Amino acid sequence: MLIVVIGSIIFSYTIVKDANNFKNNFGNSTSMFVVKQTSNGTDSFLAGMTVNPENKTLKYMNKSQLLYVEQLYKDNKLTILGAEYYKVFIINLKSFDNINLYNITDQNIQLNKSEMNAVMLSDNARDELAGIMANKTGQDKNATLSHLIYSNEQIKGYILSYYISTVLSPSNTAIFLSQLKDNSIKVYEETALFKALKLIPQSLLNMILKDNSNGIINTSINNATTINATI
Repeated sequence: MLIVVIGSIIFSYTIVKDANNFKNNFGNSTSMFVVKQTSNGTDSFLAGMTVNPENKTLKYMNKSQLLYVEQLYKDNKLTILGAEYYKVFIINLKSFDNINLYNITDQNIQLNKSEMNAVMLSDNARDELAGIMANKTGQDKNATLSHLIYSNEQIKGYILSYYISTVLSPSNTAIFLSQLKDNSIKVYEETALFKALKLIPQSLLNMILKDNSNGIINTSINNATTINATI
């Protein structure tokens, strides 16, 4: 019995310590976000970016970087990136459906949620985006395409940045944590806080969020919502 009590105390202490670490570092460190699609049991990485909310830097990942991280993921070696990034978040594209992701109306680009998914899933994001824009403006698709100066990776990263800004907003904290809980979003390294999160019943998690509106969890999320999406 004593061993169980001691073990519980140590476990609780570890969680609190990790939660404080997350609170102090998530909003002012560089983390990586990657979105993936699973088809027939095979994972494909669609877009990625690195973000440091403190200095408001955002960098889109190119194709070679995505392939490198994808291979690390498949080889269960993502913890290698821990030396460079505070956290690595792998986001399932289906997560996009579970949040109030507003239409993108920026940079002369207007996309609704279904159009965002279509662009993300396309092997040629530039062509897909040009087609959508041409249909809305009545302009020739090739002419529209010729004016798109962004790469496939930049366009997909741009959409991903909107998702991140939305899901990390304080109003979506419950959704963000629920997606971590059900593995729609996976985090590496999965430290004590995130392991414990999966063991907490959803009803208790909701209660914690309600009582902790200015505490560790929401403060961390709020610190990380200062990203500005541009291409």
